[in-house]
Amino acid sequence: MRRGVTVVELMIGLIIMSILFTALFQAFSTSRRTATEIIANHSINDDLDRTLLRITDDIRESNVIVPGYPATIERMEVSTLSTSKENKLKFEKYLYDYTKDPTSLAAGEVNYTKNEITYYLEPEDDQDPDSTWTLQRSMLPYNNKKQPENSLATVFTIMRGIRECVFYRLNDANTSGGGNVYIRLKLTRTDAEDESKKYSNEITISVKERGANPE
Repeated sequence: MRRGVTVVELMIGLIIMSILFTALFQAFSTSRRTATEIIANHSINDDLDRTLLRITDDIRESNVIVPGYPATIERMEVSTLSTSKENKLKFEKYLYDYTKDPTSLAAGEVNYTKNEITYYLEPEDDQDPDSTWTLQRSMLPYNNKKQPENSLATVFTIMRGIRECVFYRLNDANTSGGGNVYIRLKLTRTDAEDESKKYSNEITISVKERGANPE
């Protein structure tokens, strides 16, 4: 004779199913949060790589780094550097016109123009001492009379939310990195509520200028 399911058995079954569904939901939620964390952290890494690659390409296409931008320092001073408006990277790119004979040009003219490019930082909140920074790239063209064309100057935002960015050169000409431009860039996630979970990544690269001043 077939026995039916009692109310007690039904209740026990429902409780077991409820426990199982709760465990599965928690596991799913944890996995989703973990995946979100990983994606956010990878985004920081990708932004760092992309920005440094852009600056690196810019420097390698340049002809000369403007003296003092960035400043040349001793190796022991590197750890004391901090992000500021005064810390800038400035270089020049020359664009030659090989169709013009330099000997046939009028007085004061040259057979090239140039672009003066500057990377500099601005705080996102001037009133907040812990504010993140914005990296800007400005470009000022010069005509073939070596005159700046201010009306054609441009400013472009490269990256926001920077925790730290410094440019420098080392006063160590006898080493392989002597004279190179160094860039230290650090990004930190700001969306995590828990301070211990604010993922950061810091990268320092060294770039050598490849060109030369035509004069």
